Amino acid sequence: MFLILATLNVVAAEQDAATNNEVNQAQTVTVVKKSAIAQKTPLQWLEQMSHAYTDHNFQLSIIHLQRNRIQSFSFEHGVVDNKQVVYIGSLTGAVSHSYRIDDHVTYIDPDTQPYTVKADIIAMPSPSFFINKQQVITDNYTLSLAGKGRVAGRVVQLVRLKSKDQHRFNYVLWLDSQSSLLLRYDSYDLNNNLVEQMQVIKVEVAKQPTKGLTSLVNTKPLPLTILPSENLNSRWQFNWLPQGYQVTATDSHRLTKTAQSVDYLMLSDGLTEISVYVALAGEISFPERIITEGGIAVARHRQSNIDITVVGKAPLETVTKIAHSITLKQQ
Repeated sequence: MFLILATLNVVAAEQDAATNNEVNQAQTVTVVKKSAIAQKTPLQWLEQMSHAYTDHNFQLSIIHLQRNRIQSFSFEHGVVDNKQVVYIGSLTGAVSHSYRIDDHVTYIDPDTQPYTVKADIIAMPSPSFFINKQQVITDNYTLSLAGKGRVAGRVVQLVRLKSKDQHRFNYVLWLDSQSSLLLRYDSYDLNNNLVEQMQVIKVEVAKQPTKGLTSLVNTKPLPLTILPSENLNSRWQFNWLPQGYQVTATDSHRLTKTAQSVDYLMLSDGLTEISVYVALAGEISFPERIITEGGIAVARHRQSNIDITVVGKAPLETVTKIAHSITLKQQ
């Protein structure tokens, strides 16, 4: 009897030791994983985010908030025959969708004829907004880690982008700790008011692209339209622009209803775009500046016999200063 009890005690002791060893190993692995996550710099997180976006096949359900407006849409990305393929479809409101095959983007909307442009991303709020923008971001923002969080049931790392000047909004990026995909971003104005948010509510990462993306590759593309002008020479010049901004596109056309001639210039710092419209002064005098929803500032300025309108997701003082800085080039 004593021998049996002694044997049982030895077995129990060995089991307890084994259990304690497993717990210690598990704790060690957890600590190592946490340490590995913590050791990544903000820039490394951005680099991994870009690689994850271009390398992974994934589907996302997304909600986009802009103050008084809420939109939801599906987002699919895949690599098919070494081509980057993206599909975005609305889930609320009018049925609309867009897709990208490498550098050709097609927009299909019920109010307009389908058209295709040459672009690297689809012009919609999406995880692609910050992809491959590391240089632009480090030039204009101070990066820092901002703790952990949870989005769509997944642990995320927060990366804060704080503007180095007063001419850009600030951002907080929420990156999946496993896949490095961007699952949420928040945009804040200079008073720390939330002006825009994109948030993923469902994530599916797969080994293969969806059948829908595979079939898109075989879709006959539409002829390219609305191409930005490669000739950036304009009769207008700016006496001042925020650091990093430059003219990236120009155009001149007449408005359909009034036949009024309008010059258009696109400004960009590589992340944010600001539109500038110049036309002969009309009979109606607009207010000098107003601000609309979603942090989109609109500044209007009458200079001699021309009206200047500047629109962009930037601080109101910045777009106002741009509107006052445009002048006619000396011939």
